[in-house]
Amino acid sequence: MIFEPNQADLDKAVLGRDVSAGLAKFFENLLQRKKWVRKINIPSRHDDVAAVLLFTTTLKEGGLEILSELHIYCAGKTMIEKWEVAGEWQQIRSLPQESFQAIDITKVRVDGNVVSVDFTVPSSEGQSGLYFTQFDFSSDEPPVRTVPHPLLRKSI
Repeated sequence: MIFEPNQADLDKAVLGRDVSAGLAKFFENLLQRKKWVRKINIPSRHDDVAAVLLFTTTLKEGGLEILSELHIYCAGKTMIEKWEVAGEWQQIRSLPQESFQAIDITKVRVDGNVVSVDFTVPSSEGQSGLYFTQFDFSSDEPPVRTVPHPLLRKSI
């Protein structure tokens, strides 16, 4: 796991690993964009799979939209799950502070074309909830899906 990575940190983390050319390009693109990359998780024994958490902001007509995004790269394909932190019409100060705290990837599992990700989200009670999401790279599922923020879902 690499926290708030830059290119030097990423180079150190993959040193000695046979990372695929596609995965290396995926990392390069993420680090060059104007998005705040928070965490990169490259599962052990997999050199063509990664899970990346990042924040994006977009200034829209109604205000600032803030999203957390989970990008999954697997064997040349990318799938993205977007979680709205703050919509363009929301007052940011009215949102729970936990919405802006870091989500942590705890485990990434690969089973054929299915990548499963376990992650934790802080809650207002000081506890962290455990959540789970899956990406099936063999399905006709769209590459980008927008779902409720994990704070609005039940933990497992």
